[in-house]
Amino acid sequence: MEGRGRDEAMKRNQDEQRAAQPAVQQETRSTPVSVEEQPIQSDWKRPFSIIPSSQEFKKRILTEKKNDIYMPKDKSQRKRLALLITNIKFKHLKKRDGAEEDEKNMEWLLEALGYSVKKHRNLCGWQIDDAVKDFAALPDHEDSDSTFVVIMSHGERIKNKDAIAGVNHDPKNNTSDVFFVDEIFTCLNSENCHDLIDKPKVILIQACRGEHTEGDEIQSDAIPHTEKDFIPFKSCLPGTSAYRNPVYGSFFIMYIVEVFCKWAHAEHVMELFRKVTLRMENDPRFTGVKKLMPCIDRMSFPKHFYLFPGL
Repeated sequence: MEGRGRDEAMKRNQDEQRAAQPAVQQETRSTPVSVEEQPIQSDWKRPFSIIPSSQEFKKRILTEKKNDIYMPKDKSQRKRLALLITNIKFKHLKKRDGAEEDEKNMEWLLEALGYSVKKHRNLCGWQIDDAVKDFAALPDHEDSDSTFVVIMSHGERIKNKDAIAGVNHDPKNNTSDVFFVDEIFTCLNSENCHDLIDKPKVILIQACRGEHTEGDEIQSDAIPHTEKDFIPFKSCLPGTSAYRNPVYGSFFIMYIVEVFCKWAHAEHVMELFRKVTLRMENDPRFTGVKKLMPCIDRMSFPKHFYLFPGL
């Protein structure tokens, strides 16, 4: 009896130890981790690959939707150009850790879609302005069927306008070192960039959009008739923040790369952006005030834009 009692006591002790162990491990796993330290998914560092469109799909779309789509130029004759500007290091603002990954991933995606990328890094406001103007003046746009402009930096709202922070921007002492996003539309509109008339112009902005005061009056000016065929996709709504992982890059850019890789072969750009928005909206890591919600505004896309990767 004594031996059996000793065995039962030992078993109870072992059971208690086993019961306690998972509780400790579970507590460790459930310890809150900063959003900025969490990858979206475990395969963020995987080699990317984009699914190519089939000739059959392209032929069907060109036949069935020829009046509703932007007609692509033949791959052997076109020269697609894209502008990529990434600000990482600043004099007065925090370094944008992880932005190097955004730059690398976006450059890869644009090249995979057939664009020759004009890349700039760490520019002040007037240099961004010059880079956009110089890009708009490139003669190769005549042989292109579309363009992308991607700008990634700190940002804020100034007088209800989206402003991209230059590397010398100081919110307290030097608020003039900014580039207003509206200037992209001015530089690439039909008046200032004839070679891109009737061609889709995709604008991607990864930046915070400042603080929005409820009492601010929001202007609703009419869009000039010279502004056509634009689709600007921004990482967040006005008055909200854009999140970035210091190792893997921004959630906005990563979702764009992921969705384009999986779906650009079969969907037009507006549908791709809808999928990106849905993925970000449903991300369980962001709830309440940290909810991720990219937006499309000032759009003037009358047709569908298919990228037909690989063709």
